Amino acid sequence: MKKKPAAKKPTLDTEAMTAAIAGFLACHVLTLKFLTQEGIVDPERLVPYLQNAIEEMRPGLADPRSLFVLNQIVNALRTPAASGLQ
Repeated sequence: MKKKPAAKKPTLDTEAMTAAIAGFLACHVLTLKFLTQEGIVDPERLVPYLQNAIEEMRPGLADPRSLFVLNQIVNALRTPAASGLQ
């Protein structure tokens, strides 16, 4: 019986993975910012909700950077809309 050659372990392109994750998270930030600017989502209710969610999740996380995207969303929602975008 012939032995099959050992399968090569796939390599992970960490730079590409990081870029993909950053793009994914940026889409969430921009989508929520757009929805609040259009009046679909009330930022006066969403921002406190996200802040409470961040504080509730913080104790269970080994790496606080996990909450980075939520903090970015909160910061984006607090930023006034650019005058040229409306």
